[in-house]
Amino acid sequence: MKITIKYTGGIINLPSNIADIVPSAGEAELKVIISIFAYSGHFNDFESVLPILSEKLELEINEVISALEFWAENGIITLDGYEISPSVVSAASERSNCAPTYTGSQITKLLGTNPDFKMLADCAQNVLGKDFTPTDFTSLLFIKDHYKFSDEYILMLLAYCVENNTTNWAYIRKTSKILYDEGIDTYEKLESHFSARRNKRSFEYKIRKLFGVGGREFTSKEKNTFEKWVDAKFSYDLIKRAYELCIDNTGKSSWSYTSKILENWQIAGIKTVEDAEKSLASYKNKQNMSSFDTDDFFEAALKRSQERIKERSKK
Repeated sequence: MKITIKYTGGIINLPSNIADIVPSAGEAELKVIISIFAYSGHFNDFESVLPILSEKLELEINEVISALEFWAENGIITLDGYEISPSVVSAASERSNCAPTYTGSQITKLLGTNPDFKMLADCAQNVLGKDFTPTDFTSLLFIKDHYKFSDEYILMLLAYCVENNTTNWAYIRKTSKILYDEGIDTYEKLESHFSARRNKRSFEYKIRKLFGVGGREFTSKEKNTFEKWVDAKFSYDLIKRAYELCIDNTGKSSWSYTSKILENWQIAGIKTVEDAEKSLASYKNKQNMSSFDTDDFFEAALKRSQERIKERSKK
C-alpha cells in the first residue's frame, strides 16, 4: 500500500525527533505541538498563546500549560523568558468552573511528596491501562481536588468508564460534573447509581431481543414506551407475558398494544405474572359464564315462542 501526502495548503515543519516522543504524548500534547508549529508566527507573547490555544483546541488553560511543559522537557521547544501571569491562570480557573490548575513541575513534585496521590495515580494508570502523561495527571488531580471525591470513588468511576469503552479524560471530567451536580458524591451513592445503570442496560437488552429491535436505535415512540416501563418498574417477565398476549390476540408485535395491557394491569394492581394469570383465568371464567347464560336465555325464549305457536294453531 502506498501513502501519498496531499499538500492542499501550507506545510508544517516538525523536528524529526518528535516521532520518538509521540508514543508518550497524549491528545492534548499532540494538539498543542501541531498548533504551535502551524501558527508559530502568531505566538510572540506567552500570555496571549494560552487563551488562543485553549479556545481553539477546546482545552483548559492548565492542559495547555502542561502540554507546553511536556514538549519543553523533551527538548522540542523552550519556554525561556516567559512567565505565567496569575491573572491568566485565574481566568482559566473561572472558565473551568473554578477548577484548580497545576503545572507539570507541580505534579512531579506532588507525586514525589504525596504518597496517597502517588498510590491513586498508580492505581488509576492500572485501571485505564496506560502510563499517564502530564495532562492525564492534571485531569486526575482536577477530579480529586475540585470535587473532593474519595480515591475509591475515582477508581470506581474510571473502572466504569473502561467498562463502557470510554477512557477519554474530557468524558470522565464531564461525567464527574454530572454526578457531582446530581448529588452522587460518595462511594456508596456511586455504587448504587452504577448498579441501577447496569440493571437498566440488561433490561433494555432483554426488551430489544423480545421485540426484535436488535442493535438499532429505538424510535422516539419505542424509547418513550421503554422509559415508561422503567419508571413503572414493570418486571421483564410481566412485559413478556403482556407481549405474548399481544401476539395471541393480534398475531403481531406491537409496543402500544403491549403497553396498553400493562397499563390495565397496573390499574388493577397486578404486579406479577402470577397475578396476571389469576386475572386472566377469572376473566375467561366470566366469559364462559356469560356465554352459557346467553345460550340458555335464547333457548328458553325459543321454547316459549314455539309453545305460543302451538296454542294459536289449536284455536
